[in-house]
Amino acid sequence: MATNFVIACPECSKQVRVSDEHVGKKIRCKGCGHVYPVTAPAGAAPPPPPVPKKTQAAPGAPKTKAAPAGAAKTKATAPTPALKPEDDPNSPDYDPNKYVLAQTNDTLPRCPFCAKEMPSAEAIICLHCGYNTVTRQRPHVEHVYAPTAVEWFLWWLPAILLILTMIGMFVWYLFFWGLIEEWLADSWFEEEKGPPVEYLGGFSPGMFRLYHGLLIAFLYVPMVRFVYKRLVKNHRPPERKIKDDLF
Repeated sequence: MATNFVIACPECSKQVRVSDEHVGKKIRCKGCGHVYPVTAPAGAAPPPPPVPKKTQAAPGAPKTKAAPAGAAKTKATAPTPALKPEDDPNSPDYDPNKYVLAQTNDTLPRCPFCAKEMPSAEAIICLHCGYNTVTRQRPHVEHVYAPTAVEWFLWWLPAILLILTMIGMFVWYLFFWGLIEEWLADSWFEEEKGPPVEYLGGFSPGMFRLYHGLLIAFLYVPMVRFVYKRLVKNHRPPERKIKDDLF
């Protein structure tokens, strides 16, 4: 398995991660464009020599005779370029500290929301964006204006008017309860003056009081629900967001 290590450019000291397969080869620095050879750090084992691949002759091709054991093998090799004094291990200007392993934070986990490094391996909340890796939520922050006294009053005004309306309806029902008998006297609802007084079709004062009370109770239900939501459940007026271009 290849071993990775970090080397630095001798010109601009820009670090790059390479493997032991590149030892002896030249690379170009992405920062300054300087070409320099890759040298293994001190104490590292030399890379294993490449294993030659066996070639299998195609069927029907003529077999070549093996060269005698004592025959000399010649191979054209490219001339080795001269190394700079600071890159030559035998030179007094050679600095081995340029090729030591650098400490990196690649083992730290990254935030799944902003892809930046977490403070530590045990961290739960990202310090860059506030993302919580346990609840998988991110706090929502907005800049808003503080509601004024006029906004508070206008937000509560419909509920206050409904309360006054309900009080007025209750007072009206008490007024209606006492005067319904007088209103039905000598009307076409009264069949016989009695006593006892009988009314046409059952339209007696009790019937009017019952259905009038049911009507008021039916109207009370949505009014009470609206007043509860406006004054208890959602008593704050809606917030006005500050424009983003102000920050």
